[in-house]
Amino acid sequence: MTELINPAEWYDAAQAADRLTRNSGKPIDHSYVRTLARYGKIRSLKLGSRASLYSKEDVDHYIVEERGEKSARARRQAAKPKPTRKQEKPRA
Repeated sequence: MTELINPAEWYDAAQAADRLTRNSGKPIDHSYVRTLARYGKIRSLKLGSRASLYSKEDVDHYIVEERGEKSARARRQAAKPKPTRKQEKPRA
């Protein structure tokens, strides 16, 4: 059974790149939209061998952060002091 597509719920690559540019405040290329879909960050729908659509819901909520921003945040979280453990008595 063929599923009907509501075009109001999808962007093409150029539209998605324009929306991500507005969300992030920096230029985003349409090829990066395909990369995000390949990594599973946004949902995509293949229409053929060369055409894809991208979920408006996912694209509208996604913000491209500066390079290294997420990994820097993870390092800061890991660097927070950990609760100290009781020291074990040395074995004789």
